[in-house]
Amino acid sequence: MIAESLAVFAAALPLAGTTVYVDAGHNGANGANPAAINRPVPAGTGGFRKACDTAGAQTNDGRLTESAFALDVALRLQRRLQQAGARVVMTRRTNDGVGPCVDERAAIGNRARADIALSIHADGGPTGGSGFHVVAPARDHAVAPAIVGPSLSFARSLRARLRAIGLRPAGYIGGDGLVVRNDLGGLNLSRVPKAFVELGNMRNAREAALLERAAHRDRLALALARAIRRTLRAQKR
Repeated sequence: MIAESLAVFAAALPLAGTTVYVDAGHNGANGANPAAINRPVPAGTGGFRKACDTAGAQTNDGRLTESAFALDVALRLQRRLQQAGARVVMTRRTNDGVGPCVDERAAIGNRARADIALSIHADGGPTGGSGFHVVAPARDHAVAPAIVGPSLSFARSLRARLRAIGLRPAGYIGGDGLVVRNDLGGLNLSRVPKAFVELGNMRNAREAALLERAAHRDRLALALARAIRRTLRAQKR
């Protein structure tokens, strides 16, 4: 009887016992605090350093900032993951602060011993470009090379789920929607599998209008949740 109850519980809460780190990119007060966000911080091996953070992108009309968009999607994703039983660790829950820096963003997921981590963004690409892309870490500056392979698998799952809801990979970024980079401190310093997703181009007026819609953000959060669930399920095999 107990075994049957446990089986029902596991089926109802498929992510029970897992920890997911959701990193909403940037922060609302970054732009007003250049001294804080421009200071160099560790960003990888070999003494590699980068600026603490950036202000992020925004739509051409200024109505939507990347930091606000990223947080909204992150909170929607958090709710879905918690409903599936996951413990969710967030970088932030408001959009009026500064930072944290990229090294601390990685450290939050590391301290939580997250099973998987996702950094949520929207791009500030060329105005004629549109589409999403996913970034996976390279080995060059990775402090934990063992997570490079699992991170790439996660990135591929994210790409597949975003394609499944009808999104197209960004035509202005090479790699058919998936790029491997060695210059992102939040990926380089992670000791848990982590990927970075750009969910659209804020500088493209048509795409910006889509990113502003609550229904579209719900679809994005659902796709991200499905990719996370699929990846965590594969980890258990």
